[in-house]
Amino acid sequence: MPNKLGDAIRRLRLAQGLTLAELGEKLGMTGPGVRNWEIGQIVPNNSKLRRLEEIVGRLTLAKESEGSDLPTPPPKNVFGVWLSRARSEAGMSVPELARVSGLSAVAIYNIESGRSQNPQAETKSRLEKALKTAIPEDVKTEVAEEQEIAGLGALTDFDPHDRGALPKVAGVYVFYDISERPVYIGKAANIADRVINHSDKFWFKSPIVFNASYIAIENDDMRHKIEQVLIKFLKSNAVINKQSVDR
Repeated sequence: MPNKLGDAIRRLRLAQGLTLAELGEKLGMTGPGVRNWEIGQIVPNNSKLRRLEEIVGRLTLAKESEGSDLPTPPPKNVFGVWLSRARSEAGMSVPELARVSGLSAVAIYNIESGRSQNPQAETKSRLEKALKTAIPEDVKTEVAEEQEIAGLGALTDFDPHDRGALPKVAGVYVFYDISERPVYIGKAANIADRVINHSDKFWFKSPIVFNASYIAIENDDMRHKIEQVLIKFLKSNAVINKQSVDR
């Protein structure tokens, strides 16, 4: 069954710019306790629900339906919420942060909007250096838990147009267009080299290729199998690489 209450709690928590730990502190409980509500393992009692609504807004109708009175904030995740807050506290605009960090403004916009939910370690390091602050441990933990694929690792986002930040690892990667539709699925022993090879193709331009994600997979046979499965699942949606060939 869909976890409508848990989804609503998470949506409203992020709309208020709160991490799991921060909301837990306001409620007199732990961050993992709040996460258990959001994933549906535990249902908060009426007393906790009332206190929760005082903090994040009305949740009552979420038990029965999506609830027309529930706000619909942009699709964000906790890392985007943290970055937006840290940038604001540093008094920097997105272009200013892009200039200081060496990242593209598009990459920063993608993170803050939730399009890019788990940036690469190098991207995170550049942001910490530029903002002169460390990413909180609870934010790192929440991002890792959300993006982890059991038995494989974490899905990681990257800017396919930033050559200096391409992942130099073996794995399977996906390109998305500006509407977040997957348009290319590929595999490579070195993703950075393969993406650079794509860069002179007529289709390798924004908005056709706007963002990208990868998962690191060392085993060549496993990479091939996962690429094949993803292409078959997406069918005609993988519009550029339907036949698993290097285009």
